[in-house]
Amino acid sequence: ETSSSKAPAAGANLAKPAASSRYTLGTADVIHVNVWKSPDLSQTVTIGPDGFVSLPLLGEVRAAGLTAEELAKDLSTRLTSYVVHAQVTVSVVDIRSRQVFITGQVGKPGAYPLIAPITVVQLIAQAGGLNTFANRKGIFILRNSTGNMQRLKFNYNNAIHGDVRQNITLQPGDTV
Repeated sequence: ETSSSKAPAAGANLAKPAASSRYTLGTADVIHVNVWKSPDLSQTVTIGPDGFVSLPLLGEVRAAGLTAEELAKDLSTRLTSYVVHAQVTVSVVDIRSRQVFITGQVGKPGAYPLIAPITVVQLIAQAGGLNTFANRKGIFILRNSTGNMQRLKFNYNNAIHGDVRQNITLQPGDTV
């Protein structure tokens, strides 16, 4: 074997760590599609409410439910009739499909991206903390699980004094 025939195998091994992302793309996420040496085909797009993105030459392509790597492979395959050896990379620019919400007596109520696991206390801190008039013992987390709305009670005072059972890890769509 020549050394050139071994190079692709080494390159494939190097690509494996980058392929470890398991983040699933969702509606409203902003992604950047880069087609190597084809700036006209490379662009930043938002995944629509139907889960599709509109791309040059390809039209509407499903993106929601796929990882960035899976979408890149799909686009590369679709582009083969237009671009020889199309090398496509997809990167997440802004995560908007996974959000948690906080309302009430906090500094900055609103929607916050759920990029990494976050607890209620961490979200309250991110939102500027509780105001003077906040009912620290009467906070609730509204969670829609399998079509069933749950109302989880949260006692801020107990949580900051070490009651780990109170400090609930939030899920996408939760409202505090």
